[in-house]
Amino acid sequence: MMRKQHGFTLIELLISVTLLSMLMFTGNYVYMQLASRWNKELGSFEQNIAQTKAVYLLQATLDSVEPYLIKNNKGRPEMFFVGDDKSLLAMTKRGLIDTQHPEIFRLTAVQNKNGKYDLVYQAVSGSELLLINSEQNIEFTYKKTLLTNLDEVNITYFGWKNLDQMALQTSGAEPVWQSKYSGLDQQLTPQKIKVTLLKNQQSLIFYSQLDTKSNTWYGNYIQTGDF
Repeated sequence: MMRKQHGFTLIELLISVTLLSMLMFTGNYVYMQLASRWNKELGSFEQNIAQTKAVYLLQATLDSVEPYLIKNNKGRPEMFFVGDDKSLLAMTKRGLIDTQHPEIFRLTAVQNKNGKYDLVYQAVSGSELLLINSEQNIEFTYKKTLLTNLDEVNITYFGWKNLDQMALQTSGAEPVWQSKYSGLDQQLTPQKIKVTLLKNQQSLIFYSQLDTKSNTWYGNYIQTGDF
């Protein structure tokens, strides 16, 4: 006795194709969501690494700021350091472009088209430029944007108001936090630098400890009577 052969009917085939299409669509949708989330998190992770590295390099540069004497147009020694709340010009032993020589650098918070701040680092190696007096033109050969789209940048300085105050240390006189610090006028470098960065309602504050006795760098000038 022969058995009757059974196959798929057209309706069963259509139902199968529909179910298979739904499964493929669901799988593809889940995959796209996971891939999008992965790329977003990976991008954020890489961005955080770049920002962390930039902050580390910045702090290392500021930690290595050193007193550096130049002469004014009258031949008198002055301390090379000029800073305010949005910029800083100084000499560092550990810059970003030359590990063998000191580096003259300028750090500036530049407002961008979005109304945010980009932290820009400019520098020239001491092997390329011998800084001697305050009238010299400084041409930076290196420029790098360390951080972008910051809501706020604030730099403050802790130190004596001037060399005479430090030398005399009269009653009640002591180092204080200042929004501006000029080694050319105050004849000293600050003892500490405080940098405050604000982004997306999160703040990062770090301090750099500098030479607390920058006045001793005038020793040779005092002995020769040039100071």
